[in-house]
Amino acid sequence: MEFLRRIFGAVDRAYLIRAYIIGGVIFALYGSFISYGAKSAPAPIWIVFSISTLLFPFSKLVWDQVMSVMLGRNMFIMNAVFLMFAKLVINVILWACAIIIAPIGILWLWHRTRAG
Repeated sequence: MEFLRRIFGAVDRAYLIRAYIIGGVIFALYGSFISYGAKSAPAPIWIVFSISTLLFPFSKLVWDQVMSVMLGRNMFIMNAVFLMFAKLVINVILWACAIIIAPIGILWLWHRTRAG
């Protein structure tokens, strides 16, 4: 339990809420896509979707940290429609790969809270 408290305590609450809302929206969209037909999706798919949604904030954290290191505090001027589309695609990819990417973020948070 202490492990979870340290991991969730190391992340800003607003960041977690926003990421869980985005993950929930993606979960709902994918869920509606796969359950649209006459046949319902098997339970393992719903389990994987749920795990991806729970791990999405940590996957997003890894992406944000990598972008922070690569781009620093530079500002890019670009078309807002393109930017929103790019953010949507990136978030969907992060959600889909959260089971693979999120353990990196969890380990990084654990190490950061352990050292601090």
